[in-house]
Amino acid sequence: MNPSPPPVTSPAWTGRTKRIVAFSIALIIGLALLRFSETIPLVIVAVILAYLLTPLAQWIDARVLAFGPLARRPHRGLSVLVTFAVVIAVIIVLILVVVPAITNQFEEFGSRIPPLLENLGETLEGALSQPLTFNGEPIIINGRPFIPLDSLREITGTPGNEDVLRLQDLNLVEATQSFINTLTLPAFSFLGGALTAIVNIIFLLSMMFYLIRDGAVFIGHLVEATPRSYRNDLRRVLYELGQVWNAYLRGQLTLSLVMGITVFLVATLLGVPNPVILGVISGLLEFIPSIGSGLAIFPAALLALSSQSATLPFLEGAPFAIVVVIVWAILQNVEAIVLVPRIMGGSLNLHPFVVIVAVIIGASLAGALGVILAAPSVASLRILGQYMYGKLLDQDPFPPPKPRPTYPPLQNSALVRRGQAGSRWVVSGVRRAWQAERFRAWRERQQAYLSARWRAQPEPMRRFFRGEPLRSFTTQVRDWLRRHDLA
Repeated sequence: MNPSPPPVTSPAWTGRTKRIVAFSIALIIGLALLRFSETIPLVIVAVILAYLLTPLAQWIDARVLAFGPLARRPHRGLSVLVTFAVVIAVIIVLILVVVPAITNQFEEFGSRIPPLLENLGETLEGALSQPLTFNGEPIIINGRPFIPLDSLREITGTPGNEDVLRLQDLNLVEATQSFINTLTLPAFSFLGGALTAIVNIIFLLSMMFYLIRDGAVFIGHLVEATPRSYRNDLRRVLYELGQVWNAYLRGQLTLSLVMGITVFLVATLLGVPNPVILGVISGLLEFIPSIGSGLAIFPAALLALSSQSATLPFLEGAPFAIVVVIVWAILQNVEAIVLVPRIMGGSLNLHPFVVIVAVIIGASLAGALGVILAAPSVASLRILGQYMYGKLLDQDPFPPPKPRPTYPPLQNSALVRRGQAGSRWVVSGVRRAWQAERFRAWRERQQAYLSARWRAQPEPMRRFFRGEPLRSFTTQVRDWLRRHDLA
């Protein structure tokens, strides 16, 4: 028989002791984070991937493994393993099918851009020194062909023997490579060398496995460890943070997929070279909030500036680049007005200036990973700061959201009603004209058919249908009656 534990007889901690212990714990945690800062990106990546794969694991657990011999057994771990298998299979298929298909375009894109960047000044000057044309004819303004470079010289007052663009001193190739290295090297530095990368991937998968399987248990333990009076506050904070990260991560994935496919289709229709690469670049840049879609214009414009449209032969050089920039700007506006409100909603609720500053700071701290996580991190800090601000000033830490401005229904507008009436009149007129044209064409076809059938009949049959035998018989009867004075 085990002896009972001794009773607790220590006195309660004083406020000073509690503050010292809390400060010591915070200091130890801070030093530990500083000491093991190299592993923080690995943990962050594991948390994000686990968060994204949790719905798939839940669906497999509820819809796939809930039947058959496993129906009455707990199979959460098995559902996570099946999720890993599905994701790895998809990645392998993409590597085997998609990567070889776009390798040639990547090589062509990589060989086309550096020479263009090196000679960008000459390319721009040569393109802008030519008259703008439309459908093979120069555009005439004020009685002469419109040459953009001459107009730029007139605006800036630059003499004709000087370079108005002043791009000789810019080494754009090195600047572009430096920018790419700034984004990519910190993002993947946590993987290390070959052996270290294998070990880190094993640790990454292990952390993801336990986070997906026991994530809800971790949150439950965290809530239980919180004082009872603060548990509802913690649940509310976790809910608000979940809304932000759920809308951002899954919303950005959806936007990336939609915009990547859209840019690929539009680039193919316009005849821009390397449409697959442009779609991939646009999809990846969607993860940079507020400015990513704008950055996607530059590679498309550079490719258009140095090539001719494959589908619209009259577009080449500067006019082609202008058309591409206009179309890409239209796509950005459609995305901002139609897609972002429906996919992202107002979850982040951050000003673009704040997002840009956060992206710059995130890029300097963690490269591409910092760029991707900058906006939701700032939104999370805003939620935590709002809670602490409310507690400090004895206000509601969760104020109700501000009501969105209400506008009169669009259908009640007089202009819209007139437009609807006009559109109905146009549609009805087109329908009547189409029906009249259909009837006329049908009548002509029927007449042609009957005429052909009539000409195909033998002469006695045609005489019969014309009524000639009946008229002849009637005439003979009338003559006989007249001869016998009966008529």
